[in-house]
Amino acid sequence: MPTIELKISQLSELLDKELTYETLQYDLQWISLDIDDYDPEEGIIKVEFNPNRPDFSSPEGVARVLAGYYGLAKGLQEYHVKKGSEYFKVDAKVRKVRPFVVSGLVRFAEPLNETQVITLMRMQEILHWAVGRDRKKVAIGIHDYDTVKGPYLYTTVKPDGVKFKALHLEAYELTPQEILEEHPMGIQYAHLLEGFNEYPMIYDAEGKVVSFPPVINGTYTTVTPDKTKNLLLDLTGTSKKAVDVALNILASTFADMGGEVESVKVIYEDEPDNAMYTPDLTPKHWQARVDYINSYIGLHLSPQEMVDCLEKMRLDARIVDSNTIDVAIPAYRDDIMHEVDIVEEVAMGYGYQNLDLTINMEGLGKYHPVLVNEQKTRDIMVGTGCIEMSNNILISKNDNLSLRLPMKKSDEIILENPVSLEYNTVRRSLLVSLMKNLQFNRSGEKPFRLFEVGDVILLDKQEQSQTRRESHLACVLHSEGSDYSEIKSVLDHYLRTLGVLQAIKIVPAENPTFIPGRTGEIHYKDRIIGYIGEIHPEVILNFGLEYPTAGFEINLTSFINEE
Repeated sequence: MPTIELKISQLSELLDKELTYETLQYDLQWISLDIDDYDPEEGIIKVEFNPNRPDFSSPEGVARVLAGYYGLAKGLQEYHVKKGSEYFKVDAKVRKVRPFVVSGLVRFAEPLNETQVITLMRMQEILHWAVGRDRKKVAIGIHDYDTVKGPYLYTTVKPDGVKFKALHLEAYELTPQEILEEHPMGIQYAHLLEGFNEYPMIYDAEGKVVSFPPVINGTYTTVTPDKTKNLLLDLTGTSKKAVDVALNILASTFADMGGEVESVKVIYEDEPDNAMYTPDLTPKHWQARVDYINSYIGLHLSPQEMVDCLEKMRLDARIVDSNTIDVAIPAYRDDIMHEVDIVEEVAMGYGYQNLDLTINMEGLGKYHPVLVNEQKTRDIMVGTGCIEMSNNILISKNDNLSLRLPMKKSDEIILENPVSLEYNTVRRSLLVSLMKNLQFNRSGEKPFRLFEVGDVILLDKQEQSQTRRESHLACVLHSEGSDYSEIKSVLDHYLRTLGVLQAIKIVPAENPTFIPGRTGEIHYKDRIIGYIGEIHPEVILNFGLEYPTAGFEINLTSFINEE
């Protein structure tokens, strides 16, 4: 989880309230923050926060919520955005590279001090990670506004189309391609521009390079403590929602620092009639049901009591009717996505520490039948001499194809923003994970006897999520003599110990993962629950293996005792 360093003295100053380490150690937990470390000599605490609350990425963001917790303020913090005259022109060419850009100005009465500059640099770093997916979705540029001249142009250039002095390498003028190959930041983020013939670039009215997103800024816009007085923000990315929320967090924080926020007009060349002014700090509105909230928390709060709880969490709320509350969400909060999120805000406003300790009248909790069945399965499989594996549910699309499984494009479940191509889909079979285990350990001493109990994800149009999760067992044997009879003996032992062997029938079948004529379909109570057989030679070669392999996979759901 992301962390932020906070000076206790700075928090005390922001809140106009004397704070101690002991006080914060107790209080921060009730607003979803945890102290990870404490430096008593410097009076600094390191605080962890959930990635879905990037507004906690600054002392001002934490102080904003603490003010509500301590009763020093309530409801929405009001922010005023002055309509500015500066504007960005956006070339249509960026649509194919990095399509979205937003901007804003912040004017301060006095130059920023060192503490404020450190805050904005740390915020930039955290937002790049928590919102920007390491600059893939959002890259943030913060510039000394008094060194540039608008209007600004967001366009693309050829890899060698311009030369400029990049930040942290001021001695040389480099082309974008040279920066990607020689500059430390360019090397780190070159993969974000891989495959593009042109790279994004931001110019000011005098043709100076303001920024080469998502990589590096130009040198002459550097923010300097005790010198920089006004800020120009540019945020580019591949997600409009992400660049908006990151800008809103920055603008709100700078406003809390005492800055005056001024909007910038963004004009897209291919959509001149849809110009927009950013940032837009207008609150969003949700409606929540009183009975729904009480049913989750287990209380009997009145609508007005819920309003008070929400205002304590720095939201605005009003009663619509006896069972409905309208909730205003600040523009820097992007984590409210469902009515249940309002429930959490009410619970925090009420105070988790104030909830009565109760025991459910239905009795004490117990393990879910799925978990009971999985643990029983593990115990049995260990008794067969097999070694348990534990693998990630995310795999590569190519791994599924390596099993020779037919895959229509309409059947694929592809992650929208995968961390890497190695984890861009979910597994439909545990066998693919076990085959990769064999692949990574193929030089080890044979025989291999591996099993895994875990989840797979399958398409299901009847479910709200269009998918369903199933609990499976899979086993593979890998050696010179691995064949159908050997894997069948392992399956029989498992089924016999489980007490269901007599109800199992294995019927000859065809499955592309297994060798034709050496494959069986496993039936239980007239339902197909899995397959068993010798792995197809093509599959074995796909995973870089040399020895025969046999395996089975079954759906454990049918064996769950529902009593």
